Amino acid sequence: MRFAKKMLALMLAMVFVLGLLGNVQVDAKEITIATPKISVKKAKNEAGIKLTIGKTKDAKGYEVYLDFEEDEGNLYKEGEISYSDNSHLSCKSKLVKTIKLSGTKKRKVTIKVKELLNKNCKSLYAGKYTIKVRAYNNTKYDTTKYSEFSEGKSVKIKTKKNEAGYKSSYDFSSVKKGDVIKFGTYEQDGNFTNGREPIQWVVLNKTKSQIFMVSKYVLDRLPYNKQGGEVTWDTCSLRKWLNTKFYYAAFNETEQGMIKTTKVENYDNAFYGTDGGEDTRDKVFLLSQLEMIESDYGFAKSYDKEDKKRRCTPSVYARIRGVICYSDYRTKDKSGSCTWWLRSPGSKESLVCHVCVPGNVDSNGVWTGQDYDSSESQGIRPAMVINLKS
Repeated sequence: MRFAKKMLALMLAMVFVLGLLGNVQVDAKEITIATPKISVKKAKNEAGIKLTIGKTKDAKGYEVYLDFEEDEGNLYKEGEISYSDNSHLSCKSKLVKTIKLSGTKKRKVTIKVKELLNKNCKSLYAGKYTIKVRAYNNTKYDTTKYSEFSEGKSVKIKTKKNEAGYKSSYDFSSVKKGDVIKFGTYEQDGNFTNGREPIQWVVLNKTKSQIFMVSKYVLDRLPYNKQGGEVTWDTCSLRKWLNTKFYYAAFNETEQGMIKTTKVENYDNAFYGTDGGEDTRDKVFLLSQLEMIESDYGFAKSYDKEDKKRRCTPSVYARIRGVICYSDYRTKDKSGSCTWWLRSPGSKESLVCHVCVPGNVDSNGVWTGQDYDSSESQGIRPAMVINLKS
């Protein structure tokens, strides 16, 4: 019996020692992966980026990190650039997401960033793209080894100013209420290499001296107020964006000279009496809850009516930005409809009214800080008054 116990103890000790030796052996064979060498350049005949990763010994795959710095001259965008979900690559002003690529030491790997774009997007945003890469190796011991990051390589993508529709003079003398006119430019087709497209506006009212109009399409997507919370039109971030970034990006000096500084009356909510805030003086603004039942503008007199004239289609660019287009509800020209912001408060000051997909008005409202990650996707449909006489 004693002999059996001694033998068992001896066997256990040998197993322990062999285990230690095994670990030492594994550590002795531990690989060190070289840092990849990369090159990037603008792809020919397209607004894309061509990334080439050099041969890297012991690499089984690569992780690609992309940083994006927007051109200050491109004032359309705030927040996320949308890429297709299955690419695992998105682009923000400070990106820390990756895409994994298979590869071996025997070949080079080349990708074109354009191929990863959202299906609606035809080219990359203008700006500076910086790429860095690290290699990895999944070992048989179920651990992953990584190399150091490569030196970051940058490439600049530029966009051209589209002169079509970017006019130095206008004649709207024959325009009538209900007509669609072109005034100013903004990115709309999702192709950033061909410049901005003319903005189309629906004329809601016209007098001898001025035109009141709203954009025919939803042009972009931003929250009503970045910080959310209790806010009214006079203090929200969307008002500031429309009267600064949008205003200077969309209109040249001639057009800016035609845009009237309008006294905007901010009425309380028609049902709940929620405070509408101080009246404002704006170049660009959003339509109000009360204006949505103004028959002189062509709208239905009921908030609840599913009014086709209140329905609005998002531009391709607005869809790239996250505005959802629903084909179940179509506009008069047979295009899909989306939701869009109004400037009026909802049932409380942390909510704001909007026009729903079917064309009815939600007077209860949605949260003022509705952000990019929300399932909601209210778009921006600017309104303004232009002077016909200087």
